[in-house]
Amino acid sequence: MSYSLISILAILFNISVSNTKDSDFALPKTWTKDFTISLSYTGSMDGSSTHIMFTYDSCMYTRNSGMHAAEKDRVRLTESDRNEILTHLRELKVDKINSEMNIAPVNDGWSTSMCFGLHCIEGGTSARMSDRDKELFLNAYNYLEMYAVKKVQK
Repeated sequence: MSYSLISILAILFNISVSNTKDSDFALPKTWTKDFTISLSYTGSMDGSSTHIMFTYDSCMYTRNSGMHAAEKDRVRLTESDRNEILTHLRELKVDKINSEMNIAPVNDGWSTSMCFGLHCIEGGTSARMSDRDKELFLNAYNYLEMYAVKKVQK
């Protein structure tokens, strides 16, 4: 197999960022213009993917089934949206989630990640988490994805 240098660097960067401890990360008190939240889901064999990016003023939602062209939506975020998201993420304790990447080959695996600024939390078939951390991760990921879906459907 040949791996590009960029792929290897991205993996190494993700590993170093995703292995941070609880005390290294806290959500900001207010959403600054440079703060972003991003979600990513990538299916290994089927080519499907979902990418969501929350910025100060917008939410970009990209879905790719692997069979058709990607669908992209962009909607505006208000101060009320930003406050609601940060409040709910604090309630969901995203700053307490611990995840470690397991570097091993996986057949038909999938990956998920949530990034808060530069702090990324990895999920998926290669991530190692306690049951509690998996629950926190999935609750936060599902909340953010459903928030984006509802904004796009309005």
